[in-house]
Amino acid sequence: MSDLVQTVRGRRPFVVAALVIVVACLCAMWSPADADRRPAAHAAPSAGSSVPACDVGAYLADLYDLVPAQRVFSARVYLWSVCPDRALDPLPTAAFTNADNPEKGDPVLTSEAGRFRDLILLQGTFRQDWDVRAFPFDRQRVQVLVTAAAENRDFRMVPDTANSSYDKGIRPAGWRITGYRLADSQHVFPTNFGDASLPPGTTSAYSRILVQIDLAREDPTVFWKLTGPLYLMVLVVTATFLLPSHAAQLGMTDRLNTLQSRLAILGGGLFVVMLNMQQANTVISSTVGLTLIDWLHLLTLAFVLLAVIATVVSWRRTVHDGTSARTQRWHRTVAMAGLAGYAAITAATVWIFAAHAG
Repeated sequence: MSDLVQTVRGRRPFVVAALVIVVACLCAMWSPADADRRPAAHAAPSAGSSVPACDVGAYLADLYDLVPAQRVFSARVYLWSVCPDRALDPLPTAAFTNADNPEKGDPVLTSEAGRFRDLILLQGTFRQDWDVRAFPFDRQRVQVLVTAAAENRDFRMVPDTANSSYDKGIRPAGWRITGYRLADSQHVFPTNFGDASLPPGTTSAYSRILVQIDLAREDPTVFWKLTGPLYLMVLVVTATFLLPSHAAQLGMTDRLNTLQSRLAILGGGLFVVMLNMQQANTVISSTVGLTLIDWLHLLTLAFVLLAVIATVVSWRRTVHDGTSARTQRWHRTVAMAGLAGYAAITAATVWIFAAHAG
């Protein structure tokens, strides 16, 4: 018996290793009850799989009518497919997923080097999500989506990047093209579309080609057109604090009338900022958070409201303490500190939005 104990002790590392292997095998064979209820997805075919494939390319001939406020753009694109068999041609049945009533030209069918080629012209209006929060420093990527009609397990499209390009003479109004590429992906539907041969909860995946165009604003001077009234209003408000409203030769009535006039100017300033904000919203339409222009308007409103508060405080100090020199110095301090703070905060806001645009 003692010999057996010594033998086991001598082989303790091997026993521990054997136990670890047994536990690992049991864990691998065991699966939670929830696993049987998870939807089964068709795995994407690997590059070396035997799934039939066709090369699909795109040439961007024109890009126009870019309207972020309506979330659309228009384009003319030549699409082609090169397949080993004509029966595999995806273009006649492909879905242009984000297009509104697309127009397809007559196909040009040829055969070269034992491969079948189909060439069509696609033209239409395409839906696109636009993130214009950094307007006018925003960068956009618009896409034309081409989705195959056959499932990914039966057919896939491969982007023909070597032959795909765009017309370098395209000049969309207000924009410039900064990049162009083709990418492949798969679109997954959380349904089997009633296919009785597949278990319930099975997802369906379809091969997709993405024609991607990167864009940047061509004329950022629109920024100054939208924000110029704000900065002028800030300068006017600052000037009202720098005027000698509490000079020694002015009586109490004159000083109070000056403060009353300043309040009238500040009230008009609030109206100007709100009106300019409404006009800016007609140019920029964003459904995702506040835009850079919105933040600048809100900062200007806060600046004017603080000026109103400072004027009310000055009114009370004038009534209870008639010392003009001290009040005048306080006005200059408030004006210069407010202007410096406003300039620093707005500059930082513009830099943050511009740095993280796109």
